Amino acid sequence: MLPKPRLFAIATLMTVVCLLETALCKAGDPPPAPKVSTFAPSDDLVRQADQYLKGLEKIVADEEAYQDGKEKIAKDANTLIVIALALGLHDQENKYQASAAAVMKAAGDLAATKDFGSAKKAVASLRQAAKGQLKVDRALKWEKAASLPELMKQVPLVNTRLKQNIKPTKFEKKAKDTTGYTAVIATIAQAAMPDLSATTKPEQAEQWFKFSAAMRDCAAELNAAIHKKNEPAAAEAMKKLTKSCDDCHEVFHPGVNANDNAK
Repeated sequence: MLPKPRLFAIATLMTVVCLLETALCKAGDPPPAPKVSTFAPSDDLVRQADQYLKGLEKIVADEEAYQDGKEKIAKDANTLIVIALALGLHDQENKYQASAAAVMKAAGDLAATKDFGSAKKAVASLRQAAKGQLKVDRALKWEKAASLPELMKQVPLVNTRLKQNIKPTKFEKKAKDTTGYTAVIATIAQAAMPDLSATTKPEQAEQWFKFSAAMRDCAAELNAAIHKKNEPAAAEAMKKLTKSCDDCHEVFHPGVNANDNAK
């Protein structure tokens, strides 16, 4: 039997290790998510979900359309996954709330397809899911649910359309589109927060959370300004959103501009 002083030392050491493990675990947990309505109104997200679904249906209309648009499938399907997640967790009632888990599953299956036949079948299942004809038993929460690389490819594409449509000549005419774009960007930012695959060091987790929250909140600010038809506020929020993306890229993708993938 070990002497009492050694037993005490071992017990103390084990306690310290447990406390450190707990602290590290907590350091890797993202901050609690705000209500979805504060960064992505449900109506804006529903319109975007409808548009992504229609776009995916067009891609699989026939073999030729598939060959022309197949490169978009992974990006759009993964984006639809996080839109559905946000609508499922939303504090505002919406038509996708009950079917969100099924839409997420069907969109994930679509993102994994490699040929026209399987993509067409997957889109048909996705349409069924959107109509509430498929059921998936899944508890929804903000966790890694989609491909981070595909989501990050989508951001500059949405961002480019957003910048084009908040110009003074288009500001009010394109408001429904731009509020949708900002809601998608904010949702991608929130959905990306729990995914630490872009980090290489434990201490980078807090940076990732900070950048994700900044992107989400800047997009939310822009969304609110567009809804209020406040062009000066929208222009200022757009600058903040661009800076939030560039700041993140400086740390996690040095040398890559936030709009480099906007093709």
